[in-house]
Amino acid sequence: MTSVRPLDVPALLGEFHRRHPGVLLQISAVPTGSQGLVDALLERRLDLALVSLPGPRPAGITLTELTTSVLDLVVPADHPLAKRRTVPITEFAGLDFVDSPVGYGNRAVADRAFAAASVPRRVTVETTDLATSVAYVQNGLGVALLPRFAVSEEQGVAALTVDDADLDWRMFLAVPSERTPSAAARAMIALGREFLA
Repeated sequence: MTSVRPLDVPALLGEFHRRHPGVLLQISAVPTGSQGLVDALLERRLDLALVSLPGPRPAGITLTELTTSVLDLVVPADHPLAKRRTVPITEFAGLDFVDSPVGYGNRAVADRAFAAASVPRRVTVETTDLATSVAYVQNGLGVALLPRFAVSEEQGVAALTVDDADLDWRMFLAVPSERTPSAAARAMIALGREFLA
């Protein structure tokens, strides 16, 4: 989650590197999103991870909530829904969606909301970057459910509140609960809290 606005990850990592130049800092992304990061933590390939996971806490993982946002329906500025402020999820049937691949937190939140409402959904564009998702919507390739912080009016899109679905997106710092974090991991956790304060 290197481009998530509530936490400036490059600035955080740069500050960590300045404060702890002797620590080898390795950053990894996985194509399977938050679920893949959880798997890497459990397999001892990572010390900590930024994840977005709806539902119950995964076994063997300790989660510290860092921030939360609501997923809004994002449509092109000229879309028939663009003039509205709110929309029920039942009106989404038949729309083409831009979304993250399965395993990513925002995709899991959206999939759960659609399942709970018994509304079918068609994802026609998958991308791992929120800014690119907005660009696909802006260019008429679909609509998207995106965290509120990821969208601005200057982008040529409109964001609508979905008034009847649980679309809370939460970002966590995840660590394995079966092992004590290393000194370097504890320093990163403390710095992350400092950045969010």
